[in-house]
Formats: sequence, structure tokens, C-alpha cells
Amino acid sequence: MQDAASPPLAERLRLRAKKLVRRPPAALVSLADQGVVSGFGFVSGIAAARLLGIVEFGHFAMILIVISFAQGLHNALITAPMMTLAGARGSISRIYGANILIAAFLLSVPGAVFVVFALTLSGQMSPAAFTAACALMLAQNLQFTLRRLLFARGKGMRALGMDLARAASFPLAAGLIWLEHGTVGVNGFVGMLALTSLLTSLPFMIAVGRPLLRDSASIQLGALSRRHTPIARWLLPIVFVTFAQEQLVWMVAGSSLGLDALGGLRAAQYLVGTVLILLSATENVLPVRAARAHAEGGEEALRRYMMTAGIRLGAPIVAILALLAGPSELWLTLIFGPDYAAYAGCLRVLSIGVLVILVRDLVGHYFRAKQNTRVIFESLGISMMVSLAVVIPLMQHAGVTGAAAAVTAGHFASLVYLLAAARWQSRPMMAWLARAR
Repeated sequence: MQDAASPPLAERLRLRAKKLVRRPPAALVSLADQGVVSGFGFVSGIAAARLLGIVEFGHFAMILIVISFAQGLHNALITAPMMTLAGARGSISRIYGANILIAAFLLSVPGAVFVVFALTLSGQMSPAAFTAACALMLAQNLQFTLRRLLFARGKGMRALGMDLARAASFPLAAGLIWLEHGTVGVNGFVGMLALTSLLTSLPFMIAVGRPLLRDSASIQLGALSRRHTPIARWLLPIVFVTFAQEQLVWMVAGSSLGLDALGGLRAAQYLVGTVLILLSATENVLPVRAARAHAEGGEEALRRYMMTAGIRLGAPIVAILALLAGPSELWLTLIFGPDYAAYAGCLRVLSIGVLVILVRDLVGHYFRAKQNTRVIFESLGISMMVSLAVVIPLMQHAGVTGAAAAVTAGHFASLVYLLAAARWQSRPMMAWLARAR
């Protein structure tokens, strides 16, 4: 029987909804922001494939591959250490935040040099392409830094607003240019991505950098570097091995087989990327719960939790991948156009690769919970060596599908290594338990 003093159910629900709107949980805001960012990337990629054609989409894919490596270095040196320090200290000072923004800008200078060098090696790039790619790298690095900085300060709603503004402004800009000129080339498309990112980030850049505008003596890049170096020294090599394991393979495929092949491969990757978004979302929850299970219940509780998480994650992911891989020609034609149907084999191979990544990441979380990240680094190194060793023979045998198979083979090799390491590490524990009994 309902207590007479308590409000009715409808009123309680209304009050709870009002509270959620006024002060939504940080995890919910983070999930919404990730959905906006990932959704924008997915939709803009489809728009590029439709507007540019398969060869220019290959140019677009090559630019994004190179930029992704520069952004990985940026994350390892700037944003990832910042997030760790923010968690340890509980807050981020205004001076530290302003210095982070300056460091992000300065790091984009060598990043631009790398972008130009890598695109030069890939061939078929014009000065306009270099300019657009460097502008996009700079704008996205700054926006990524601002997003993480705002979340670290507990201002996730502002980050969400910034990313929503970028997602809304880009189609408006693209539509205006298309109406004016009737076409959008790859350099114009990349330039619009850079411009909308920069303009929607600008108000937040001014707000974060204001302490340095008032007092230039507050620039403390040396102190920032000393804080970040102990954290970044292991994150940095992981960027290199993961890039070589996958993105370098895509660059080899584009250079050897042509940019049309790279465009088809990238389209297949976009579709399986919808599933990888689900895996990325688990990063906010799964590592914490795995570590808690290990701390509270030891090895057995950790293994039990990882098995439960694997079943819960695996069921929907397998269903989605089966839906994508079965009629893969249909999906590629429907979403990207008839020129992409020839790359259905890539989609099927990459779908298998996502299943391998799912299991590998679960085993990786097992080692993270035990604070043994060196094994994860070693497994990624093996993954890189296997992919690079087999990519040329597989491409000679199966073309662009062979490139996808090389990446999947690398993921599988890293999974085997992690499983072997998990079994080897559990033997001393099992022997100790046997003696204790």
C-alpha cells in the first residue's frame, strides 16, 4: 500500500526526469557525446563515398588514415596523460588547462610535417590536399583536447554542445557549397570538415586560453612535460605498433592496389565500425568493474565476470555482424553505391576480425585488471609483425580482401598470445591453491 505522505508515481517520475534534464549523469552525457561524434564520423564518411566517387573516396580515406596516426600521437602525449592526472588529482586548474591547449597547438606543428611526409609517400596528392589535411589535423586535435578537458572539469554538457554544433554545421556548409558550385571535391570536403571543427571549437579555445592571455608568465610547458612523460612513455609505442598493424596495411593496399581498392576497403570498414562503437563504449564501464571484481574476489571472480561480460556483449555483436556479413553486397550497394559491391569479401573478413577483437579486448581487460599492461603491449607487437609479414602474400593471392585478411590474422595472433599468457600466469596460482588445500 502506498504511503499517504509520498508523492504519486507520476509525480516521482516527473521529478526524476526534471533532475536528469538539469543535471544528467556524467556517464549518460559521455555516452551521448560519443554517439554524436561517432555518428557524425559515420554519416560524413557515407556522404564522402556518395559525393566523391570511389577513387576520390580513396584519397579521402588515405588522408584520414594519416591524420589518425597524428591524432594517436597527440592522444598519447597530451590528452591521455591529462585524463589520468585529472583522475588522480580530482580537478584541473585553469593554468594547467590553458597550458594543455598551448601544448596541443604546438604538437600539431610536427604533426603537420608528418602528414605532409606520409601523404607525399602515398603519392597522387596535391598542395591543396596537404593544406586541407593539415588544417583538419590541427582542428580535430584541438577539438579533441577541448572535449576531454571539458569532461575532466565536469562540464560534459558544454562538450556535447560543441560536438552537436559541429555535427549540425557541417551539412549546412556542405549544402551551401554544393548549391553554389554544384560539386564538392575531396579537398573541399576535407576543408569543410576542418573549418566547421575550428569554428565550433573557437569559443571554447578562447575561454580555456584566457588565463594565458592575461598573464603570459603562466606558460609552464616544461612542468607539463615532466608531468606527462612518465605516463606517455608506454602509451607512445602502442600508437606505433597499432598503426603499423592496421593503418599501415591500408596504406600499403592503397599504394599497391590503387585508391579505388582503398575506398572499397574503407567502406567495408565503416560498416563494421558500427559494431566497434559498441566495443568503445564499454571502455567507460568494463575496466572499472573488472578491476573491482579482481580486488573483491580475486582471480576466480575476475574470470567469472569476464565470462559474463563476454556473453552479454557477444550475443548482440554476433547478431549484428551476421546481419552485415550475410547480404554484404546489398548493404554496400544500398549505403555507398553500386561501385562498392565488389568489396563484399572485405566486409565478411573484417566481420570475422571484429569477433576476434571482441575476445581479445576481453582478455586484455583481464590483464588490465591485474595491472599487467606489458603483456598487452607485447601482444600488439606480435599482431603488428604478423600483419606486416603476411600482407604482401595475401594481397598477391586475394587482392584487397587479402589486405583485410592480413589485419584479421594479426588480431588473431595477438589473441592467441594473450590466451597463452593468461593460461601461463594462472598455473602458479592454481598450483598454490592445490597446495593450500
